[in-house]
Amino acid sequence: MLTQPDKGWAWVVMVASFFIHCLNAGMLYGTGIIQVALLERFQKGLAVTSWAGAIYIFLMFGAGLIGSVLINQFSCRVAFLVGSVIMTSGLLASSFAESLEVLIISYGFTAGLGSGIVFTSGIVVVGLNFQKKRSVATGFASCGAGAGAFIFPPLIQLAREEYGDSGFFILLAGMALNISVFGSLCFPSYLEFNKNAPEMTASTLSLSLHSLTKRQHFCKLISLLRNLPFVCICLSQLASHIGIYMMYVHIPNFAILQGSTDAQASILLSVSGIMNCVSRLLVGMAGNADNISNIVLYFGTFGMLGISTVLFPLYGNTYIGQITYSVILGTYSGSCYVLLSTITTEMVGIEFLVSAFGIAMIFTGFGTLMGPPLAGFIVDGGGTYELSFTLAGCCILLAAVLGIAAEVFRRIYYPDEVVWIKDRKTLKPHENHSLHTELIPQQKANTLNLYHKENSSHEVMLPLQTDHKIYTHEHETGCIH
Repeated sequence: MLTQPDKGWAWVVMVASFFIHCLNAGMLYGTGIIQVALLERFQKGLAVTSWAGAIYIFLMFGAGLIGSVLINQFSCRVAFLVGSVIMTSGLLASSFAESLEVLIISYGFTAGLGSGIVFTSGIVVVGLNFQKKRSVATGFASCGAGAGAFIFPPLIQLAREEYGDSGFFILLAGMALNISVFGSLCFPSYLEFNKNAPEMTASTLSLSLHSLTKRQHFCKLISLLRNLPFVCICLSQLASHIGIYMMYVHIPNFAILQGSTDAQASILLSVSGIMNCVSRLLVGMAGNADNISNIVLYFGTFGMLGISTVLFPLYGNTYIGQITYSVILGTYSGSCYVLLSTITTEMVGIEFLVSAFGIAMIFTGFGTLMGPPLAGFIVDGGGTYELSFTLAGCCILLAAVLGIAAEVFRRIYYPDEVVWIKDRKTLKPHENHSLHTELIPQQKANTLNLYHKENSSHEVMLPLQTDHKIYTHEHETGCIH
């Protein structure tokens, strides 16, 4: 069956996505506890041990392109099932690993690959089931990650104490298998079925991208990488996740070195998780408001987190200071995932949401791959955790600057909006367009293969249907040219 956007089964998909995020991201935010377990289990250096968690996190984000291929070729539902099975297999094998090198393959590469497929599908499936309420739905679904971050670190620590540094991986494997249960509820939606031409209905513009050749699709994919605002967002994700996952992976061990118990260290991640959950919901609601810019929210959250992280060495030597930072880390780090889906859709259109999100996740993944080992190399090389945390804060501040740069470039290169004719009636200049049109970004017109006719009217015409016209819209005069 095909579900309709914004109603009916779409809400079931949103709830299913919530629990998928809870299970998947819960294990992600538990990597700090797993890091401590691996340090004690294999007695290796901090830098080399960090590779297990770093590769897992990298593939969780970096395998987005593989997830995108599965979604494009099959469906989000199939991608959930495949990712869950791969993830379960890797975690189960990790329980029997006799060396750190083997565990890096089973936990880092295998489980991380499955987690990445699930993560991408969990974000995209909401975008393909909602239009008008996409920000709110994405915010609610991604709150599952915050709930998982709150529940899982103490649970992983409890399982570790009960079943040992090897046995607790079996429990994690069982939890990962439950992702397939919730994923099976995500039946394809109308938008997913027509994700290459989501606006195509009897009453809307009949522009079929299915007629494009594979070469044209490839060219449009390459055009995403030539989109300067989108590239800035990708680089922002790279920089921010170098810093964020330096903190998430190493703050439990840092707290233990400062005198905290293992249980107290796990509570830091739980506190971060509950604030992560609250902030995702609030930012999702704020992002749905017409008078609030998603880019401003993006810049503000990373700016506040970056400043707090740079200053963390000044107040992080006490447990109260660590709790305070955990609140800040959870509040400001989780919101970027809510905003990323919406910002990406605004920049490239839902037609290319899957591919663009996959590309953004690759940059995100490389950030998570670089961050934890970099902190380990600093500490093993004679530096301190405080130095690595200051570097983490600088990376997050750079991410905020790149977010603003994306908006600046967008206004320079894509300043206009166009009026999109939504039915078969041809709109004449200066005619009332409110019933038959909607404003879309000029950039989206470009991705829809529209072109400007070179004449004084600046009209934009559809190459496949010449009786449908799109006119540029001037906010200052309220006129259609």
